[in-house]
Amino acid sequence: MLRHHRSARALTAVAAAAAIGASGCAGSSVSTKPAAAPTDVGTSCGKYGTVKLTVGMSEAGEAIANGFKEQVKSFQAANKNVTIDLQIKDWASSASTIKLVMSGNNPPDVMQGNSGWAINGALWKAGLLLNLDPYAKAFGWGEKFPESALTVNKFTADGKALGEGNLVAVPPAIQYVGVFYNKAVLSKLGIDPATLDDKAAFVQALDKAKAGGVTPVMLGDSEKWPALHNLSLFNGWYVAPDAINNWVYNKPGSTYDDDGHLKGSTDFRTWMEKGYFNSDALASSFTDATNRFGKGQSAFFVTGSWALGDVSKALGDNAGFMLFPAGDSGKHAAVGGYSLPFSISAKTKYPDCAAAFIDYVTAGDEAIAAQIAAGRPSATKAGVNAKIDDPLLKQMVTEYERLSSENGLFTWEDWPTPTMLTFQGAEAQRLLSGEITPKQYNESVQKNWADYMKTRS
Repeated sequence: MLRHHRSARALTAVAAAAAIGASGCAGSSVSTKPAAAPTDVGTSCGKYGTVKLTVGMSEAGEAIANGFKEQVKSFQAANKNVTIDLQIKDWASSASTIKLVMSGNNPPDVMQGNSGWAINGALWKAGLLLNLDPYAKAFGWGEKFPESALTVNKFTADGKALGEGNLVAVPPAIQYVGVFYNKAVLSKLGIDPATLDDKAAFVQALDKAKAGGVTPVMLGDSEKWPALHNLSLFNGWYVAPDAINNWVYNKPGSTYDDDGHLKGSTDFRTWMEKGYFNSDALASSFTDATNRFGKGQSAFFVTGSWALGDVSKALGDNAGFMLFPAGDSGKHAAVGGYSLPFSISAKTKYPDCAAAFIDYVTAGDEAIAAQIAAGRPSATKAGVNAKIDDPLLKQMVTEYERLSSENGLFTWEDWPTPTMLTFQGAEAQRLLSGEITPKQYNESVQKNWADYMKTRS
């Protein structure tokens, strides 16, 4: 059985919209305090008559998007008075516009944002997200979801603390970062994936792939977030998960500028210098990398489990999945938690219907089946025990269980400040290109964290 952890992925929007976190957005009327909780809530769409519900969705991966479209059709079939205007964007496009969109006069009723300070924290503080506590009670989300899935989507009423207070979003699935591999490519190279469970053996496999004329690891970082997931795994070799989580959750005295993170940043830079990543990694998109790996152009693809559906479709039985190899401690570590959660606009005319939709796509039996079909486990308690037939998904779940047993899961390191993802993503590209040193990278990331901590005191 899968165990849930207090983790979530937080991705920031561009600086042009960052003002929402403090004082709103030019050209629209935005509050500077969280919205009040709705009263007299219901659990259906019936009382509204004809409803047009606008829904924004931005998960990575074609398989996940296609599965969500089917959920939308199913919800409409069960609610004849509801028409859904589904607006799907890739994550980079959504992240760059979500604050402006949600502060407009006609924002989506339901929006897939992100946990943490960068997006949902800013939207909550600006009064743009509905307090979901009454709906959590009405739909029984406290019983349907593990506590950790809801805790990471809570903020205090004053907008100063994460992980407590009011519920603002609900996640549909579990996800974490690991290593996809192409069985056919490895077989031709004479590499047995079962032997790659530690750092030294894995690096030897990368050298063997390179010597055989095969790109060892495919990376597409033009959107400036995939590299950060790779880098976090390097950090996991040298920094304890608890120490990483303390920094992400803004615990005073925590730091990114330490020996462990320096070793991680140095290894990451070294892999680029040695040609373990494709030479055009910084100019290739995540979609490009996914497609190229699916065409057999690399031995490995280090990314999140959200890519499982697309990789499985491309490679079929040749697709494999494993944890990032263990470091010197002999234990595995990985970054991950829950998928992008759904929130409700404080401006919606149909709050009960929006909440019913969120419940339908995250918590019901059809939601569990939809997540499994898309290649990932549901975030619900029932979902983690659901029957899984797909062998690649079974492998991913088994590896997640192993990671859990070693207490190796930690939170996304681009989470702890409203600007960290944008800033860190750009700095990581400078690190990989050789423009700055690993030490300079770590110092700049820690400064971003420290500057934000000053605003909280």
